Amino acid sequence: MEPEPEQVFETGNEADSIIYNRLKEAAPNTVYKEKSYLDIGNRPGIGKYRELLLFDLSEYSYAENISSATLSLHWFYPDGKERPKDTVMEVYRPTAAWNPENVTWNSRDKDVLWTQPGGDWYDKNGVLQGNSPYATITFKGNTLPDNRYYELDVTELVKEYVRGRHENTGFLIKTRTESADYVAFYSSDTESEEQHPKLNVEQA
Repeated sequence: MEPEPEQVFETGNEADSIIYNRLKEAAPNTVYKEKSYLDIGNRPGIGKYRELLLFDLSEYSYAENISSATLSLHWFYPDGKERPKDTVMEVYRPTAAWNPENVTWNSRDKDVLWTQPGGDWYDKNGVLQGNSPYATITFKGNTLPDNRYYELDVTELVKEYVRGRHENTGFLIKTRTESADYVAFYSSDTESEEQHPKLNVEQA
């Protein structure tokens, strides 16, 4: 069988859609969708932020052909300001499908609560609310946004979805400590497509 060509999912491309929602602890029953930024971590005086992202993987049929899957996020905030702590950002698998029209900090759908406020997830070992992420990246507290993408290797999780081992429930992104470690990235509603989140799936 001839190998399939590399395919790239980019936000802003209607054929290869992305869905994303912000979960905000300070507004636990408010739906946040189609915002200009992806907010992650803890802002002192405000509280915790998490993000849910869902990419369409339906065009991929064979997990064995996938050599890598990379989630790229364009970091922009806090601009020109150091943080008191390092930010360790992590990717987990949401336990169940969530409705972008209704998902909040408290609920994954209308009248359907998360078991744990802020979202339910599995880690890469299948542990509920576990702390072994599928992917992680560290931003040092003294590192400032530098107008470029940062990459997370989500190959294992994407292959599990394509293989059908789990329903594709996307990515739940949070920080490890959620303590004075807030960062923000551009979303697909940002004007420049050169700053949109991307899921790049390469096939051998």
